[in-house]
Amino acid sequence: MKSLPKRAAVPFVLAVALALTLGAYGHGQVPSAGKPNKPPAPPSVDHKAMQKPPILLGTSGGNATDSANGYCCSGTLGALVTRGGTQFILSNTHVFAHDVENDADGFAKVGDPISQPGLVDVRCGQNLYNTVAKLSEWSHLDEGTGNVDAAIAEVIPGMVDLDGKILEIGMISATPVGAFLGQGVKKSGRTTGLTASSVAAIEATVTVSYDRECAGSGFTKEFTGQIVVNNRGSKFLAGGDSGSLMVQNVAENPAPVGLLFAGSKSIAIANPIGDVLAAFNVAFEGAVGVASTEVDQAPSRSEVARAKRAQEHWANVLRKIPRGVGHGIGLEGGRVVVKVFVEEITDEARRALPDNVDGVPVVLEAVGRIIAF
Repeated sequence: MKSLPKRAAVPFVLAVALALTLGAYGHGQVPSAGKPNKPPAPPSVDHKAMQKPPILLGTSGGNATDSANGYCCSGTLGALVTRGGTQFILSNTHVFAHDVENDADGFAKVGDPISQPGLVDVRCGQNLYNTVAKLSEWSHLDEGTGNVDAAIAEVIPGMVDLDGKILEIGMISATPVGAFLGQGVKKSGRTTGLTASSVAAIEATVTVSYDRECAGSGFTKEFTGQIVVNNRGSKFLAGGDSGSLMVQNVAENPAPVGLLFAGSKSIAIANPIGDVLAAFNVAFEGAVGVASTEVDQAPSRSEVARAKRAQEHWANVLRKIPRGVGHGIGLEGGRVVVKVFVEEITDEARRALPDNVDGVPVVLEAVGRIIAF
């Protein structure tokens, strides 16, 4: 998620470019470690512009009351889902239900307006956007429960494309698929637009840093069973892309794979889409059928299952690696391995790392701090 000071002294475009150059992934905050990142190339389609309804998704949006501490925050309107004949927009909790200063009790609440574009793209201005939905349900991130960062908002009739088309992707398949190592994926988001990458790890346990409100104090939450995607140089996912739906990288009717919500200077994190749908008992609007899943390119299920058993058996040891932010099952030199993700590789981390866990090789990977985008 990206934020903008209400009384910014520099133009918005310059402020965002500067923040991204400095490696800011949260609410205008700059990580202290790591080399500066080059700003992502601008998308070919303007995902920040206000659309004429019915809107396409994969666009800038968020809770229209999400401002605090002199900043406003926004993310991406991800996809269209349905339950009992009612349609909802799917995104993240920290996009739709961030704690907000403008509500009397300081918290997001059912019925809050969901805007397109988000506040950051109208310089925090009120009434300069479409109200496209009303906040309905969300996972509660700071209560130690739940394993997804997801929220849904009931669509206002006539405001969203009935088929749930996504900018630069079009109609998706209504049938989701599971992630596998090396899988080609793509997404359409507010900041970087249409981008493609590949799955780097699965069954990942990760610790994600959050702000309690826009530009506010922080907390961390651990997620398990997550999808890790290559994000070198923030070319796949950057601040403001939170809430994007990750789908297969195929030309027509790609199947949903995950809901993107966090990342670092080199990886992006997605909730498995099956977990997200189950959390709200919803299904996707989309086409019938699933495109090729490239299963022939994936490692054998037995190799992955063996690595998962070893990872679970050694989880307490892996969690204690110095500067660690997570671990998952990945590939290294064509082999299935257990990857341990650390903010930076230190001698202390190397000494604490086992060579293998139950015969499965273990490797260190420096990824920086993982932050809700």
